[in-house]
Amino acid sequence: MIKLKKINKILKKLITILLFFLLLGLSYSYFTANITGSETATTITASGGTMNITYNGGNNINMVNIYPREAAWGTKTFTLTGNNTTDLTMNYHLNLIIDTNTFSYGSLKYKLTSTNTGGNGIIVPSITTMQEVGSGVRRILLGSGTFTGPTGGDKVHTYVLDIYFPDNGENQNYDTSKSFGAHIEILEGIGATNPYLNDYMISQYGGSSSITEAPAGTFANINGDSDNLMYKALDDYGMSYYLRGAKDYINNNIIFAEHQWKIVRINGDGSIRLIYNGTCPNNSCAINSTGESTQIGISAFNTNNNDTKYLGYMYGGAAGEASTSRAQATTNETSSTIKTQLDNWYAANIYNTDYKNYISDTLFCNDRQLESEVGGAVTGTGFGTSETNYAAHYRLYTNKTPSLLCGLKNDRFTVSDVSIGNGALTYPIGLITADEASIAGLILGTLNTTSYLYTNQHWVTMGPFENYAGGSRLWYISTGGNIYWFNFCSFEFGIRSVVNLKPNTKVVGTGSSSSPYIVQV
Repeated sequence: MIKLKKINKILKKLITILLFFLLLGLSYSYFTANITGSETATTITASGGTMNITYNGGNNINMVNIYPREAAWGTKTFTLTGNNTTDLTMNYHLNLIIDTNTFSYGSLKYKLTSTNTGGNGIIVPSITTMQEVGSGVRRILLGSGTFTGPTGGDKVHTYVLDIYFPDNGENQNYDTSKSFGAHIEILEGIGATNPYLNDYMISQYGGSSSITEAPAGTFANINGDSDNLMYKALDDYGMSYYLRGAKDYINNNIIFAEHQWKIVRINGDGSIRLIYNGTCPNNSCAINSTGESTQIGISAFNTNNNDTKYLGYMYGGAAGEASTSRAQATTNETSSTIKTQLDNWYAANIYNTDYKNYISDTLFCNDRQLESEVGGAVTGTGFGTSETNYAAHYRLYTNKTPSLLCGLKNDRFTVSDVSIGNGALTYPIGLITADEASIAGLILGTLNTTSYLYTNQHWVTMGPFENYAGGSRLWYISTGGNIYWFNFCSFEFGIRSVVNLKPNTKVVGTGSSSSPYIVQV
């Protein structure tokens, strides 16, 4: 049982009332929670009068055995009473403040029912169609209202806010044990909308309820020359929404930290994954299409290549020492050559700036599962010089079924998160996986010059392909825009760094090459 805290503090014209706090625990199919709380009536003193706020419906909200359904799970009724003795108009606006939300984007919705009980002024319009709560911490403007003076006494505006966890007809167990907390904020004046990047992007594809999983057979083909698509798939946080298509049609260009990037996907935690596309001094530049300028430089993945451990973003033992077991080979002890390059770039370009506050500690996957562990053939042992095929070999080479799930916690590279990730990183920077390149529209061995990932350069991804006689092989993207593997991880290829922006990132712009998104800092 979670108790709501009483909030007694009034900061000038700000009234913040704790509305609800949900902590959802799940076994296989039922979410359970008990929620109780109390409210305190408060007052806004405005020019020419006062507005009193009352939260009705008793002191308690009790919800048990929460699960996906069509009916609302959380309902709160509140009233604003205006008394204005002047000819001035009293303006106010309502915000739903999300204090914590680890649900996947699109899981929670809300509606607002508004009634001008006192027949004065303008109420915040009712919101009758379910709207996205989104993901992560954020402020949602519910709308603005007014009391018109003189009111001739007390006039009342009544609101009912409903929070839903709707059944989408699919297995929603990916939202197991997620948490959500929020409160209503009422301010004097007229509110402004907040252009959150993930909200804007998903709305361009009809909202989360309109976005489906990719049809069967999609990943056996490259993207079409004019594709502009968004699909969904599970990752290790929940439901992810990813882009697939042609660079001239997908609006995924973004300027951040005086560099330009391409948006790859909205992760299951609501953060936004970006891949490097070039510099952008003073956050104003032309968007690169191809060439070395789309990379931060070139590097070997590891300068050694005669041991499976060198397929790791980090690995066990010192460079030059042979691995003696799979556990030892995959111990995240020594940084790879390319990780060192990426860390140095991050330290120089983001870490010592205010931009670091916009970076999310979302995982990077260096998938070292064996092919045999995901349904493929039994090959080597995964250490030493053993000829070993890895999981992505089976997914992309054999089955054409990419995945955004990272099978082993040890391979989920994070900085401080040790719940889902391994906590092994110094900085929150990594590389794209071959699976992410596949969902974006590339496939093994087929040229694709229209994809938004195409740069006419060789550049490396983060995961292993196989350990073969004479060398360790990783996935890379070729100059022709296809996924392939290179013979030795000691070969030098382009580096396109990847970072993740927090879910509440705000932008201006449309994402096109002529009007890229620009992160508001």
